[in-house]
Amino acid sequence: MQANKFHQAMDLVAELNKSHGVKQRGGKQYTEVAKRVEAFRMSFGGDYGITTEIVHNDGKTVIVRALIADKDGFVVGSGLAEEIRGSSHITKTSAVEVCETSAIGRALASMGLHGGQYASSNEMDGISRKEAAHAEQSKPAMELDTDARVEASIEFYKNCTASAFEKFEPKFKKLINSTGLTSEQYDALFDANNNRKLELGI
Repeated sequence: MQANKFHQAMDLVAELNKSHGVKQRGGKQYTEVAKRVEAFRMSFGGDYGITTEIVHNDGKTVIVRALIADKDGFVVGSGLAEEIRGSSHITKTSAVEVCETSAIGRALASMGLHGGQYASSNEMDGISRKEAAHAEQSKPAMELDTDARVEASIEFYKNCTASAFEKFEPKFKKLINSTGLTSEQYDALFDANNNRKLELGI
């Protein structure tokens, strides 16, 4: 009986995807979280509940976990989401709300109610702005002396995104071709750049 409700909910979300889907980059249709929550409630009523909790909030980054469970506490779906405060106009004031919506979307997707693709709408729209915010936070300061610039650059390459890597390339080329570099610094810079490039598949 319960299995039929899951199938009913998945069919309902699939139909909503056709009639109310939002077109994403690449032409794919996406069913917004609010519509999927409606389908979830129509199918399950009060048999299952959605709860959320803030896992991390340091004023810069927010992480929210969403759980979908039955009345006995048995979890049937879960999702985590992250937002960087100030990475867009809305996250300057509503990062927690945006993050909660994304987490709920992922929790619904984990139980099959994805409506076209796994990531939530907020996450799909936020990929570029998150990468830009990460790059801004983590990029090394190039006004430092040569030793500090080399050290900061090597540290940067440990976890930069592909987008941040590409934006930093002109600065890397300027630094690696600058006078005053020792052969050890040159080799360390070249290896850090090349290794990260291989890891990112650029």
